[in-house]
Amino acid sequence: MSNVNDEVFRLALNRPCNKLTYKRELPPNQRVIPRFIIYDVHDPPKDIDLLSYRLRVMGLVENKVEIAYVDLLTKVPCIDLVTDFHCVTGWSIQNVAWRGVPTRYVMDMAKPRDNYVMAVGIDGYTTNLPLSALLEETTIIAYAMNGKILPRENGFPLRLVVPSRYGWKSAKYLSELIIMDSNEPGYWESLGYHDNGDPWLEERFNEGGPVTMRRRVRVVR
Repeated sequence: MSNVNDEVFRLALNRPCNKLTYKRELPPNQRVIPRFIIYDVHDPPKDIDLLSYRLRVMGLVENKVEIAYVDLLTKVPCIDLVTDFHCVTGWSIQNVAWRGVPTRYVMDMAKPRDNYVMAVGIDGYTTNLPLSALLEETTIIAYAMNGKILPRENGFPLRLVVPSRYGWKSAKYLSELIIMDSNEPGYWESLGYHDNGDPWLEERFNEGGPVTMRRRVRVVR
């Protein structure tokens, strides 16, 4: 984080944002735990040049969008979202406070021409979503969590947060949103995870279950 000064982070954490709470009953067969279990399928990115880092919206759009990281933190409309986080492996964290940019705002800039999205992390992670999920008012691109700049283990510098889906759809280390004309599977979906991932419908896996569990696991204490 050394190449973005403390004043940028201070402004990002203290400027006024709209507030929103998304609260529903605990999904079936979930248990509440006190802290995140950290999963990564690729090595987390290191030494990110935040001054040149961009969020990009590409593919089938009227307008290709590139927003500088510093501008996302200081100039783009922001939202404070309090919501629960549900992992497909059966645990949930209640009342996580995220701060970030509404994806609907970014999609309005890009003007998508089709209805499917691939979220891509700078670590190479991918997950697919319907465009409708990114147009939900509760879906954001988070740069802060629980009053602090997003921790590295939770997806720094940017994380897609989709409260209406299981956590694997909330791609960490987000760099691109690619609009597509067909619904292509991302990393976990190609290994048997459900295409949609609604926790309240228990859309965990496709028929036959996951092919494998390729996760690096850490518990943040």
